[in-house]
Amino acid sequence: MTLGKGELRTKGLTEHVPGYSPRTIYRYAGKLAELGIVARREEPGVPSKVVHSLTEPAGRELYELVEAYADASLPRLPNGDIGAHAWGSLALLADLWESGMFDQLNRGPRTPTELARGEHGLSFHQVSRRATLFAIGGFLRESQESTRRRRYELTPQARRGMALIAGIGRWRRHHVVPEGMTGLNVDEVAALMRTVLPLVVLPDHSGKSFEIGISPCNGSGEGEQLVRAQVGSEGGVLSEPSPEGAPNASAHGKVPAWVDTVLDGPRNSLEIEGDAGLITQCLKRLHSALWGHVEDQAAPSALARL
Repeated sequence: MTLGKGELRTKGLTEHVPGYSPRTIYRYAGKLAELGIVARREEPGVPSKVVHSLTEPAGRELYELVEAYADASLPRLPNGDIGAHAWGSLALLADLWESGMFDQLNRGPRTPTELARGEHGLSFHQVSRRATLFAIGGFLRESQESTRRRRYELTPQARRGMALIAGIGRWRRHHVVPEGMTGLNVDEVAALMRTVLPLVVLPDHSGKSFEIGISPCNGSGEGEQLVRAQVGSEGGVLSEPSPEGAPNASAHGKVPAWVDTVLDGPRNSLEIEGDAGLITQCLKRLHSALWGHVEDQAAPSALARL
């Protein structure tokens, strides 16, 4: 993020990145270079000096993605900067995503014992410790359900974090995975959509239901994943495993179309059936909830370029 403002020599880089030792910065600058995100240029002299800069376009696009997400979702200090703690919380978001616990928590509040039954290979004590850290980071909170056992549920902050996950998925599609592959798979995009839908409120469509279908881009053997949702009496959208009756509307599209919808708003590449107004309003309000702008405002320029 510091290099987004311009290239820096190694010493300058350590001075501009607060909260980390020079040794840590040296180590991670090298890792980012190996990943093709940071370029290192050696200037002649005694001693020689190394200048760091973002690569074009991969490093620059990743910077713009994280900058757009930070503007929408990360708290700022009184001087307008984003503190090291807020940046560090993204590591917790990554850990929560990679653990697969989002899929469990999308089905309702869960105890540490229930979370430990997932396919992540973590023990109960490891899950319990992580749940505490996720709560400290603002991604989980204790459920208000009346029960003697501690149960955790996702926070709005965790749900908004899916905007960054979607952006990284598209960035990987452009710069990391082989051509023709997607940065997120069908199951991951289905989990992402189940996570973000509860951010939406549709008071004009209370009592209605809809489904979205996510399909792969190639013949990889994956099938279409269906995400079903119900609009409650007060307009809140809840992901439901199997709502009663036929849905009032449905939208189907491939993985890239759904990722682009999360990042840019409703796409023409989606096939909508039934109540098109329900689907369109849902996707517009979802985009607004994630990126913090009014419905008729253009998509953030950084995301539009990705």
